[in-house]
Amino acid sequence: MTNQPKDPSATGPDLTGTVLSGRYRIIQKLGAGGMGSVYLAEHTTIRKKLAVKVLSSKYTARPDLVERFLREARATSMISQQNVIEISDFGDTPDGSVFFVMEHLVGEDLRTLLKRDKRVPWPRVRHLIVQVCRALEAAHAAGIVHRDMKPDNCFRITRGDDPDFVKVLDFGIAKVQNVEDDGKGLTKTGMIFGTANYMSPEQAQGNSNDLRVDVYAVGIIMYELLCGRVPFRSKNMAQTLAKHIFNAPKPPRERAPDAEIPAEAEAIVLKALQKDPALRFQTMTEMIAAIEAVGTGAAAVAVVDEDIARPDTSASMSFAGARPPPPTTAPPPSAAVDEPPASLVPLWIGLGGLVVAAGLGAFVAFGGLDEGEGEDDEQELAAAEPSEPPGQSAEAAEAAGVEEAAGVEEVEGVGAEPAVEAGPAPEDEAPEISKILFDTNVSAQVLGAVDRAVYGHTNDEAGVELPWSDRPIALILVAEGYAELEIEVVPNHETKRFAYELARKGGGGKKKGKKKREGNENQLPPQGGDSEVKNPFLNK
Repeated sequence: MTNQPKDPSATGPDLTGTVLSGRYRIIQKLGAGGMGSVYLAEHTTIRKKLAVKVLSSKYTARPDLVERFLREARATSMISQQNVIEISDFGDTPDGSVFFVMEHLVGEDLRTLLKRDKRVPWPRVRHLIVQVCRALEAAHAAGIVHRDMKPDNCFRITRGDDPDFVKVLDFGIAKVQNVEDDGKGLTKTGMIFGTANYMSPEQAQGNSNDLRVDVYAVGIIMYELLCGRVPFRSKNMAQTLAKHIFNAPKPPRERAPDAEIPAEAEAIVLKALQKDPALRFQTMTEMIAAIEAVGTGAAAVAVVDEDIARPDTSASMSFAGARPPPPTTAPPPSAAVDEPPASLVPLWIGLGGLVVAAGLGAFVAFGGLDEGEGEDDEQELAAAEPSEPPGQSAEAAEAAGVEEAAGVEEVEGVGAEPAVEAGPAPEDEAPEISKILFDTNVSAQVLGAVDRAVYGHTNDEAGVELPWSDRPIALILVAEGYAELEIEVVPNHETKRFAYELARKGGGGKKKGKKKREGNENQLPPQGGDSEVKNPFLNK
């Protein structure tokens, strides 16, 4: 499966049939995205199939982007570990662009696995995540922090008799973590890089960060594999980032009580998701040891119940607090993070949205975000000039040169400006889903009123999935022998339930009335849940 760009000229000429550097014959385009294209190629001498990633020709006049592109090749080639994608060469194209050569993988990423299987049992999660951790352990040993870990960048292939051999992909923003000796720093404090659902609190604020942002992201991936969803998701990117900073994740065994998640595994996830980086695993080696100890009788890792200071609003919306003293004894392993530590401020909160400010005054403004964009709110942040749109979604081939994969977003653009604006999510990203449950007197098809597309059936315990929206969606309930019933629903909650009665033909159908969830939906949600962003200005 491939995803061709809507505007072929956006990524430069198609290089199919070209021989690059006299030895890489381009066979076909596998995918294209914001930064360029990935091709299937063959070495002309040894006939080995490879993948070639080519920077879009429209960026060749930008030295910073060329440098970023080549740093991906350099950073990845510095890591010698079997679970990291191999990069073997780079060079120039005939039209003056640059490329690098990677191993060609056939398989699927963990995003595709999640979409198909919904959840993954613990024994399989253990095997997958240990490999991810080993890849990052090697990267960290080489002085490289990935900073954009997510299921899309974890690719499973069959190697020998292991159908779940993992390759970690796309070190495209890792290479800008440290300023190299040549002085070509591509980021400044205050820039935000990564994907909102997987960003640590300190990363979300554009603060300086280290390998522990990868620990946090792997914790999110573990949570998602075990529970079938990320711990924090919202209708827009700003709310998602705020939840990472202010909200406690619901413990995995509460989120998915039937998933048979070991208590020790839950403790590992919650420790990785501590707001304070000092309370997380300090290395991937520590995290691997904890994962491998599950089920051996070893004590579960300690999770500190963080007493997170709320902001002081007395100083013109800028605030700071004192860190409370550490607890003398660790709480039970199942204790979850509650609120953000004082080290995660200062913040600047504006009306109608959240602007997260770094300590040096640089900030990222969130604008032009449509509600419901991005599956599970998976908006990717990119440091770019305001006039540059973010990269388009593409196949995972964009990152690794693979034949079958789910979408991987490409971070596009590097700017020296500390303040950047995140534009709309790529058009082909799936919207966030609202699950609608119907109770009817007869099983009926749920059709779109306009196109009569089939959404599902009433009385289905799994519900009917609709794109998240605050606007009503017109539907029709259709059952043989009954009059069609036209209805409208507003899919603006994670789950909603409605009851309808269809009339036999010749009669009149009616709505029994919505079965409300506990509480009034017009009221603000209770504090402590993850349904909305916590109000940091409420007194304890």
